[in-house]
This record gives sequence, structure tokens and C-alpha cells, in this order.
Amino acid sequence: MAKDYKWYVVWEGRAPGIYNSWEECRLQTEGYEGAKYKSFISQEKATEAFRGDPKDQLGIIRSIAQNSTPKVINYAAIPDIIIDSIAVDASCLGNPGIMEYQGVDVKTGNVIFRKGPFKNGTNNIGEFLAIVHALALLKSKGLNTTIYSDSKTAISWVRKRKCMTTLKKNKENKELFEILERAIAWIERNEFCNRIIKWNTDEWGEIPADFGRK
Repeated sequence: MAKDYKWYVVWEGRAPGIYNSWEECRLQTEGYEGAKYKSFISQEKATEAFRGDPKDQLGIIRSIAQNSTPKVINYAAIPDIIIDSIAVDASCLGNPGIMEYQGVDVKTGNVIFRKGPFKNGTNNIGEFLAIVHALALLKSKGLNTTIYSDSKTAISWVRKRKCMTTLKKNKENKELFEILERAIAWIERNEFCNRIIKWNTDEWGEIPADFGRK
């Protein structure tokens, strides 16, 4: 039996448009305040809806804003976790693929920063950029806050002050490599005293900054 495909219209999101997979739609809407989107059974119906007024879809458009309250887990109940900390993580759909990364306040669950999506990236690059982004942000505020990452590779790269990716620069990932080059330059020039600790996933569950796409 042939698979039933859906088409997704994004009226409000990072890049409004029509998408033919849920993962693409989610990249445009997840974490975007006030995002509005809806699925359709055919490209024709999706195109008609996208060209029309989204107000015509009231009552059936899903809105991220209604579910934007951060999930808060009482990490303070786990003695080994430093509660006043930032957790970072990355997500990559494909390898290479569409990548984004974010930093989350462990105590509150609030997203502190989120970057992407970037085309033709890797998870390791995203994890590396997330740590460096957190370091730069904390240094600008004069804070020595602890940073958690669940990536041994990214932590190793940061400690060596090198990004040891084998990914090649191309037209699709030009923007990503520009950001990566700035991150490498920053980490080579700056000193920091923040502890960068491996998140113990086996005992504590997924890192608070996890995108939930496993």
C-alpha cells in the first residue's frame, strides 16, 4: 500500500512556506513564539491554504505559543547536578544535514539562545558551536557559570581549541562555516574559567537542551 504523504503549511515561523515533511515543518516552527502551521492531505490543498488568509483556518491551526511553557524538571533533587548552569545541545537531521543548536538554563528550563537551522552541517559542529556560544555569552556578562554538554567530541575540541571536523565548506554551508570560523577565532583568543562538564545521560536522562528528536 502506498504511503499517505502530508503537506505542511507554515504561516508564521522562521521561513513561512509549504513543506512536504514534518521534520522540515518542525524546524520552522519549534521554539518559534506564535508559530502557526497546519497539515494537508495534498499539495494542491496546501498551496490554496497558503495563498489564502490563515484566519480562515482558525480553530484548526496549531499554535506553538499555546504550548511554549518550558518543561521544568527538578534537577535540584539530583545532588550531582550543578543547578546554576547552562546545558547545550545540537540537532542534525542527516549527516551532514539541517543543523541547529541551543542553550538552556538548567534551573528554569528557559531557552537562553537558539541558532539555526543551518544547511549541510553536522551534529559535532553544532555541539562545538553551542559550547563556544555559551562561553562567549557568559564571558560578556562576567560569569563563570558551569556548562553541560553531552558530547565528548565537542568538549574535546573546545579543550584543544580546535574544530577537527572533516566536513568541507560548500555553497550550502557557507554561512555555517563563517560562524564556525568566528567561533574558532574567539576560542583561540580568549581565556575562560567556566567548567565544561559531560552530562551524565545514563543517570540523569536527556540533557535539558535536548531537541527531543531521537
